[in-house]
Amino acid sequence: MSTLEKITHTYDVNLVWDVEQDQALLRAGNRMPILVSAPPEFNGSDTVWSPEHLILASLTSCYVTTFMYFAKLLKVKIRDLKVAGKVEIEKEGKGMFEATRFVLHPTIDFQNDPGAHVVENLLDKAKRYCIVSNSVKGEVIVEPSVRLN
Repeated sequence: MSTLEKITHTYDVNLVWDVEQDQALLRAGNRMPILVSAPPEFNGSDTVWSPEHLILASLTSCYVTTFMYFAKLLKVKIRDLKVAGKVEIEKEGKGMFEATRFVLHPTIDFQNDPGAHVVENLLDKAKRYCIVSNSVKGEVIVEPSVRLN
């Protein structure tokens, strides 16, 4: 009989709200701090990061780092990788606002043609194993553009 091992990783952030500026400084250890505020749609600023942008940025960066992890594991060379993303925030009736749909548009330029099966496998694994895509309630759609050399 095998025992399944539970693995837990913990990440911490600290936020200090500036009442006069109506924004906050978000820190995580020695990482570069991020200035945050509500978006303009919620009486905030359009010059600093909003939670809505950060959740999309988290999903986008998680997708990319997961994709690159598997590309390196499979020894697939990537020449260029860019991702444009969009999140739809909706409220229905008297309900609450929520992120209902995330759309990622990765543009991937492979150094060499690894074969259609490998490309599909990488795209699938990036979405399936991305921690953030597994954590959000909204639908995650990936619409890739692939260039093979």
